[in-house]
Amino acid sequence: MRQRHPVALAILCAALTAGFARAAVDPFAPIEQRQNQFRQQQQLDQLRRDQQINQLRNQQEVNRLQQQINEAGSRPTDQSQQQPDVSRLQQQLNQLQNDLQQKQIRTEQQINQIQQQLDQRKREQQTKELQREQRINEQRRQMTLDEIEREIRSKTGH
Repeated sequence: MRQRHPVALAILCAALTAGFARAAVDPFAPIEQRQNQFRQQQQLDQLRRDQQINQLRNQQEVNRLQQQINEAGSRPTDQSQQQPDVSRLQQQLNQLQNDLQQKQIRTEQQINQIQQQLDQRKREQQTKELQREQRINEQRRQMTLDEIEREIRSKTGH
């Protein structure tokens, strides 16, 4: 038994020496790692805030267009103005709402996946990609809302 202790002691000393050697090479590595984790968490928190802001904006826009569609459907038509196809506009708006809800769920899932990612480079890359996707989705949403609103206005004269 006494022979095993020197071997175990030698292994323990080697492991400690290697650990100290790594710390001596870059004594700030743990601090930098925590800073990176903190920065990445801030990015994910910002993504979540952006998504919440987009949700509120989307809901306000959808509500506004819903009101316009309701008004267009209940407005009496005169001969000079063409009655908009209210049911088609309503379907477009409903489809947009469904798409927005699905994208919202997917975005939250992506944020959770990014949060679980251990590889820092992949995490940063995925965060940037998600930010880019959100900007593109926001532009598409706005274009769809604008298209519906233009049609309502062109048909009702308002």
